[in-house]
Amino acid sequence: MMVDDVEETRPTYAVLRQRMLSLAARRGADKSFCPSEVARSFGKNWTDLMPRIHQVAEQLCAERLLEYQKGGISHGQNRPSGAYRLCLVPDDGN
Repeated sequence: MMVDDVEETRPTYAVLRQRMLSLAARRGADKSFCPSEVARSFGKNWTDLMPRIHQVAEQLCAERLLEYQKGGISHGQNRPSGAYRLCLVPDDGN
């Protein structure tokens, strides 16, 4: 799905959330992704989406559906400073 500059066509929180979870599921539990990959999937004005992408990531991490990573190290639900990646929360076997 591609969007243009018109505010009304910007993806909703629910669409961003689903896109993020879908990408995480496609990558699998042992692979991470950059939040900008989600934003870029919506087209040329992807940078405008980054603040909202960060909000969605924060919520998904708070719900323990995703976790933050930086330098290959898990930061769990604590967003590290600077650039970070996201991945599925490892299954604890329960």
